[in-house]
Amino acid sequence: MKHARLESIVSFIPRASVVLGSLGLAALLATGAMAQDQKAPAKDTAKPWDSYTIHQSFDVGGHLDSLNGSRPMYDTLVNLQSGPRILNQTLEMHAAPGSKHSVFDNLFEDSTGYGGDPNSFSTLRASKGKAYDFVGMFRRDRQYFDYDLWGNPLVPGGAAAPISNGYTFPQILDSPHFFNTVRRNTDLNFTFLPVSLVSFRAGWNLNEMEGPTGSSLHQGADAMLLQNWRNTTETWVGAIDWKPVQRTTLTYEQHITAYKGDTFWSLAGLNMQLPNGTPVTIGFDNDGGVGATSASSGCGAHPAVLDSTTNPPTANPCVNSYTSYSRTQPTRTLFPTEEFRFQSAAIKNLEMTGRILYTGAQMKLNDYNESFTGMESRVTTVIATGPASAPPPAGGYCTKSTKNGVTTYSDCHTQMAITGFARAQRIDVGADYGAVLQVSRMFTVSEQFDFQNWRQPGIGSLSEVDGFAASTISPVAVTLPPVVTAPVNSLAQKMATNTLMGEWEASDWLQLGIGYRYRTRTLNVQRSIATEAVSDPSLLSYSQKIDENAVILDAAMRPIREWRINGSVETGWEDAAYVQTDPRQFQHFQIHTTYKPRPWASISAAYNDTERRNNVTLVNFKAHNRAGSGTVSLAPNELLSFEASYGYIDVFSTGVDCFDAAVQPSGATALPVGVACGNASNAANAAPAAWYGNSLYDAPTQYGSVAVVWTPVKQFRGGAGYRTNDVKGYTQLLNPNAVPGTLRSSYQTPFANLAYTFTPAWTMKADYGYYGYVEDSAVGPTAPRNFHSHLYTLGMHYQF
Repeated sequence: MKHARLESIVSFIPRASVVLGSLGLAALLATGAMAQDQKAPAKDTAKPWDSYTIHQSFDVGGHLDSLNGSRPMYDTLVNLQSGPRILNQTLEMHAAPGSKHSVFDNLFEDSTGYGGDPNSFSTLRASKGKAYDFVGMFRRDRQYFDYDLWGNPLVPGGAAAPISNGYTFPQILDSPHFFNTVRRNTDLNFTFLPVSLVSFRAGWNLNEMEGPTGSSLHQGADAMLLQNWRNTTETWVGAIDWKPVQRTTLTYEQHITAYKGDTFWSLAGLNMQLPNGTPVTIGFDNDGGVGATSASSGCGAHPAVLDSTTNPPTANPCVNSYTSYSRTQPTRTLFPTEEFRFQSAAIKNLEMTGRILYTGAQMKLNDYNESFTGMESRVTTVIATGPASAPPPAGGYCTKSTKNGVTTYSDCHTQMAITGFARAQRIDVGADYGAVLQVSRMFTVSEQFDFQNWRQPGIGSLSEVDGFAASTISPVAVTLPPVVTAPVNSLAQKMATNTLMGEWEASDWLQLGIGYRYRTRTLNVQRSIATEAVSDPSLLSYSQKIDENAVILDAAMRPIREWRINGSVETGWEDAAYVQTDPRQFQHFQIHTTYKPRPWASISAAYNDTERRNNVTLVNFKAHNRAGSGTVSLAPNELLSFEASYGYIDVFSTGVDCFDAAVQPSGATALPVGVACGNASNAANAAPAAWYGNSLYDAPTQYGSVAVVWTPVKQFRGGAGYRTNDVKGYTQLLNPNAVPGTLRSSYQTPFANLAYTFTPAWTMKADYGYYGYVEDSAVGPTAPRNFHSHLYTLGMHYQF
């Protein structure tokens, strides 16, 4: 192959793959001399690629998308758009036998998705005999999410829409917690002297994530925030592998991970103004209580929106609102981890593996800044008191209350500024040891011990300055002295697990096993008294110890040569639970079978079931995760192959829940007066009321696929298939405007493809995909989410 031709080909390689390949290719080209005809190479001027076989391929084409329905939902699930693409590109180089002075023996580079696909990547692999192995990868992912029910206040529309003084509060048609970020991941790994007694490994990984997302904050009202991500995680790895004796490897490995979190938050959606013209928002979920403010307010009984005819509408300065908000918390974390592990089968009838690791991580938040201006009426400060007939303060007031003939005037929280810092550590010691002893030809004993002991002490200092005023447009009347909190907290856990198994080969077709697992876990929590407002001081420092016991049974059978079955049963119990969803009793069942009646036919099936219970009063937690699947594969000849699969998953949980709600949810009953459940209690005349019910989540899901590949002649290959996913679920909906959404949905993607080879170098390819998403329920007070799309992909493959 001519030098000029190679350069012209490489110039078409996507930029990312060129970057990854520069190490190998630059070294290769640096050793080159003037190009000469391969038929008569001169000893001193031979081209370095003369001793290589080189193969390359390019798949160039594009997508054509035809969409009907919700674009945000399509982009959330698919996000493939029309336009030209580099569908795929490869480069392979292999050294000829007996070649000398080559930089590498094998090189492979692959790129796909460039030109606009949400996922694109390049890989590069190179190796040189016993000298080194290299693997490099670059990946770019566009992560888009806008499922409009997520975090949505569900403001009703139509006749039920909330209206204040002629202003109709709009429905929120997108997710307030949308996601639109880009992740770039670069990974490089070297192994030097891979088959020597001592080998060395080095690696580097850079994971970058940036872009906008939506967020929200509750400070009297709920405000929409713009959350700009710019976070990076960088990891360095260095390791030495030593093989002192045959079938034994000792490894020392050092990991260093550095995290930089530079995400910041700012206020978005200032869609109104105050009477003085200041931009403001009264919250994106203000769908109730918007008719008038309290008569005890200094503003009087006026509606939340004073004038709907102005542009933008004018808001009442005495309702909960935001005029500004920002938060920055640049975080730096360093995770150095040292690890030693070994694996050995040098001793007859004994195999062992082991590991010990230590992590001493440091987290620093050097400069925390958070500021808020607006109105928060639930936080007030007293400015004057007097008889019920006393006149209000001359400077105005935000709220007043009268009790026992005494009137109290208060101002509301309108400004906040918090500054401070924080430090934390994570000290982690872990160890694992496993051994398998072949006691006899028929009996094997295995032991697995796992230990982990970590603690996370942390300190901080926050200084908060608050201002109070009669309204959002009133000057600050009261500024409280700074409130300084200095938390000193620690969370620690020690856990040890031991599993002992015995395996008995009862016959040529039956193997049985029995085992016992014991796990002990101790959780320690310490919190500083000065910064915790709890009714029970014992909660500031406590320890929780949980012991778990489990019995394991397993079996492997082979009734006939073509049929294999294996399964296991594990049942266990714990003497305590840290949270409600920790199981006190659990069972785990699994079975897998394969049947191969012919060399070209196979049938497989699997079932997995995890059952969890916590039957304590006012908990009554029950959950299961059941999954079953089956696959049939047929390839009777090289002309035709067929595969079909079916699966079923059911994720279910239920438990007692207690909550405050203005509207009684379906299936809930009021808590008796004076009874407390969690953080909810029904005091006399409480508003909102507290309710007692059973939370429920059930998501039975069926999925299946079928595909056939047909190759009637050597030049033609065609395929077609169908994939579907169907959910018929249910959950407790506390908001009367909520709908099941994805819990009652179906997603189907039939597809077809064909390829025709005109010459050994040229192949035409065509693919068709249909994407259809449908929810089997009402849309709710949001934008519709259903869609269907036809996606056509055309491409031409060229190889040489």
